[in-house]
Amino acid sequence: MIFKGEVPFVRLLIPLIIGIIIASYFPGSFIYFWAIIFLIIILISYLLLLKLYKKHRLFRLGWVFGILIHCFLTLLSYSITVHYSGAYDTKYYSYLKSDVLFLKIINEPKTTAGIVRFEAEVPVIYFNNSIQSSTGKLLVAIKVDSSKNKSFYYGDLLLVPSNYKEIEAPYNPGEFDYKSYLKNKQIYYQQFVESSSVKKVSEKFGHPIIFYALTLRKELVQKFVKYIPDEEASDLASALILGYRAELSKDLVEAYSKTGTMHVLSVSGMHVGIVFLVLTFFLSAMNKNKKLILIRAIIIIGVIWFYSLLTGFSPSVCRSALMLSFVVLGKAINKNQNTYNLMAISAFFLLLYDPFYLFDVGFQLSYLAVAGLVYFHPIIYNSFYIKNKILDYIWSYSALSLAAQVATFPISVYYFHQFPIYFLLSNLLIVIPVAIIMYVGIAFLFTPFEILNELLGTFLNCLIVFTNNILYKIENLPFSALDSLWISAFELLFLFLIIFFFILWHTFRNKSIVWLALVNVLVLSISFSIKSIQNITRHELVFFSLRKNTAIAYLNQGRAVVISDIDTLDKLINYSIKPFFSSRGLKKINYLKFERQVQDDSYYLATDFMQFGNFRVLRWKNEFNEVALSNKVDVDIVLVQKNIKNINLNNLKNRVNFETLIFESNIPDYKINKYLEEAKKLNINCISLQKKPAYIVKM
Repeated sequence: MIFKGEVPFVRLLIPLIIGIIIASYFPGSFIYFWAIIFLIIILISYLLLLKLYKKHRLFRLGWVFGILIHCFLTLLSYSITVHYSGAYDTKYYSYLKSDVLFLKIINEPKTTAGIVRFEAEVPVIYFNNSIQSSTGKLLVAIKVDSSKNKSFYYGDLLLVPSNYKEIEAPYNPGEFDYKSYLKNKQIYYQQFVESSSVKKVSEKFGHPIIFYALTLRKELVQKFVKYIPDEEASDLASALILGYRAELSKDLVEAYSKTGTMHVLSVSGMHVGIVFLVLTFFLSAMNKNKKLILIRAIIIIGVIWFYSLLTGFSPSVCRSALMLSFVVLGKAINKNQNTYNLMAISAFFLLLYDPFYLFDVGFQLSYLAVAGLVYFHPIIYNSFYIKNKILDYIWSYSALSLAAQVATFPISVYYFHQFPIYFLLSNLLIVIPVAIIMYVGIAFLFTPFEILNELLGTFLNCLIVFTNNILYKIENLPFSALDSLWISAFELLFLFLIIFFFILWHTFRNKSIVWLALVNVLVLSISFSIKSIQNITRHELVFFSLRKNTAIAYLNQGRAVVISDIDTLDKLINYSIKPFFSSRGLKKINYLKFERQVQDDSYYLATDFMQFGNFRVLRWKNEFNEVALSNKVDVDIVLVQKNIKNINLNNLKNRVNFETLIFESNIPDYKINKYLEEAKKLNINCISLQKKPAYIVKM
């Protein structure tokens, strides 16, 4: 049993989280203004009550103080969140007119396919030869000319022409919502610019400690590359030990994801814990007196935070670093701490520092995993008693994996839409190799001797290749992962409610709690059944919104066909097409090209004409403008091809009977605007797919 006096920060964390959630949904200026007013009123009221506490013996009104503190924290977190978003900052660069932006690179630039991408602050803007201070962040992509030696680093100051655009929301169902992802990092705009238009003003204007950490990490990554011959192995070592994931191959990431070992590639509590154990071992001689113990604590905390900085300050690393800092300090002053309270303290201060951490997947998974380990591991482990020490160790680690999976699987399925079947086997087989890789890897990084570097590099290479091969084999086993698992926020809530009711039942052993849990299971079952029936009976025609390509999908009774001009190996298939079918619970998709003529039970395809059941689509091309028709053509939709030169809508209306006119993407804006205006005058139902959501026809 946990007493509320042992976990004060758990109680304080709840109103803090409530305030952040309210701010994310209701960030209005009116609410923001009154939140600050009430915040001041509550603070003054609390201070007055505190002053009168002993004088007027207000001991029995302790609940009033509690309500005031909770209301204060809710309003405080609300105000901080809205302020942090920059929504009402009058100096935000997007609210100001600008010709040129003055940028400061605030993270490590990454280069892929000749394009350098980085995040930048906009401290100054230029307009009409005048300078004005500004605020806000911008996502920048610079096309680099390989013939010119132009590099960009953290802390560089740049001048670029002001031509930023708002980050677009996903246009197709199931697509990754990059706009929301960047919104949680307070980035709302992006800019693409040629390197010739970028002027570097100065260098090394970032924080000196961060600059040193990034420079050191780059040198250490190069050391891995130099002494570990296998490219995939050196990339994994960099990710595993230093948190540098830029070079990881897609196949390797997928193998770790499908085997339930993705946590290995993300520097987290396990990695920080190993660093802590190494430091504790080497500084064990400093346990002789209180002064040395305190110095030892300061050294350990300092190194842990520097390692966190070196690996990129991810939320999971910050969480473990904060928790370990409190543990080390607690041991130094001989004070015991409640684990749940430690978790709450670290979350409390991290959310005060950056409220948007709450919406970070890594933050959520990190805290859920630790909570699961603390609560569920003893329950699972004590359910079996094993005498053999080796088997007992295996069972203990299995219980750890199960505990973490129970706590995190709802949110993992919600975000990643898959569940690794063999996660227990994968984690059991790699736990020892990964621990050895971590210990040897840390020793390798700080070894100055060439011979030792070569030996350790060769050893790491063999061990990492061996570990990767194990996971590749498990990934290729039948039914290695359940994919296409899409659950709604409503279903996610009910999954967590079931886990919550289990915790209540385990604590209080009340039968009524079991009934509540069963009701939740029933509601979930009904929801899943309805969704499954909808997927099987779905009859839809989808016109995807793509930048340069055209794709149409036909869904009929659990089957799907895609007609497009996209190569099946194109990454656009994985990014924009497959997620849609995955969200509809469809795995078998037939991909066809527009040029093919195909006859099927439910559809017919020709070069420019398609029929799906009784629904007809005509693709209008330039040649049709000159074709004479003896009779009107009857179709449901006319799809105007992207390479159309000109089209007379009045002439089209007189020659073809149709209900809707759709313009493909990649038609110039000036043409689209002209056609839309003409269609409005002719009372034609007209839709453009240019930077607009996909058009779905329910049939």
